[in-house]
Amino acid sequence: MRHKTSRRAACFALLALALTAGLSAFAPARSKPIQVVATIPDLADFAKRIGGERVEIKTLSKGTENLHQVHVRPSMLIALSRADLFLEMGLSMEAAWLPELLVRSGNDDIQPGEKGFQNCSEGWKPIEVPDSLSRKEGHLHPEGNPHFNLDPRAGKHLATVVQAALVRVDPAGKEFYDKNLEATLKALEEAEARWAKIGEHWKGRKVCVYHTEFNYLAQRYGMQLAASIEPKPGIPPSPGDIARVVKEMREQEVGVILTAAWSNNRQVADIARKTGAKVVELPNQVSGADWATD
Repeated sequence: MRHKTSRRAACFALLALALTAGLSAFAPARSKPIQVVATIPDLADFAKRIGGERVEIKTLSKGTENLHQVHVRPSMLIALSRADLFLEMGLSMEAAWLPELLVRSGNDDIQPGEKGFQNCSEGWKPIEVPDSLSRKEGHLHPEGNPHFNLDPRAGKHLATVVQAALVRVDPAGKEFYDKNLEATLKALEEAEARWAKIGEHWKGRKVCVYHTEFNYLAQRYGMQLAASIEPKPGIPPSPGDIARVVKEMREQEVGVILTAAWSNNRQVADIARKTGAKVVELPNQVSGADWATD
């Protein structure tokens, strides 16, 4: 039996060599793909674009979830325990559910400070940094607004950070990752030009948001953030807060409420009914809507 098993393994090895022999010189074969775990679909998307066939990717959250309150599942621990590279957004976006998962994974290689750990907010200057770095009173943005993936210009930053992390754990693939990063940055340049034309129609428009995940987007395209339904990030609005928002929107003639799939739609609908504002639900990451595929 052992002899047959050895012959079978040899056959599979020869088959693998034959298949990889025809691959591009820019995609050197690996006997085992790099195991990448990303906290959000946006990071997973960049890892796939740059890593190609050299990586296998698991994502811990869904595009329709509140990224501050992701439902923890046993499969997450399994994925983390096998990971070669772990990607997080950082700026405390995942602080409510991630740290314990990392510790419990038992994977020393992906702990903060290790080669396989990447905080993708490194080098990014956040907006809305509070005077006191505290999570008291339920504040979910103690280091500033962590939703910078929604800044149209953040794609280049994230792609570059992910590429550097892949090279760090897989130096042999550097040429391949460099080529894919170049293509990704070019695609982002073209996309930014398209987005800028769309953004022109929103310049100067007053908007209300439920959470502050769209603040980078609003700032980039010159929208006026007239009101926020949450009194502070992560704090559910009280009836008094709802009344305050309605008053502010009426006084400032705010006609649009920006929300994500996870927002409290009942409260949003109530405010829209009282103010006559239009509710615009936007995906806050890849897969946040059926059409948000990249």
